[in-house]
Amino acid sequence: MKTILFVEDDAVIVQAYRMGLERAGFRVEVAEDGLAAMKILLLLKPNLVLLDLMMPKLNGADVLKYIRSTPALKATPVIILSNASIADLGQEAIAFGADRVFLKALCTPRQLIGAANELLNSMSPSPQPAVPNGSAELPPG
Repeated sequence: MKTILFVEDDAVIVQAYRMGLERAGFRVEVAEDGLAAMKILLLLKPNLVLLDLMMPKLNGADVLKYIRSTPALKATPVIILSNASIADLGQEAIAFGADRVFLKALCTPRQLIGAANELLNSMSPSPQPAVPNGSAELPPG
């Protein structure tokens, strides 16, 4: 069973996506902020990180920088799920190596599961800042 670390401070969002991810066969662990995520990442070594950008204590862009700069985590696929402005943290997340970026307001659990499966099933995922079908694409910055 593949493990996803879901880094999100909104319990309603966690519940909405967690149920679908677990039904799709994933084990989902939750960190309520960026600092909690950084404390658990090396212990958990998740197969994928689902990361919000706007969080208390430490934002998602800083967590992504940490993941990409830590040898044991560097290859971990990261999906950004956020309503942060693409012109701000969203652009930074793409620059630091997010594999996919989704706007919460437009992303369905089905799209998220599809992206997770695609990233986890490919040998060498190529960075793509939006979903392939474009339905949840971020606006250009």
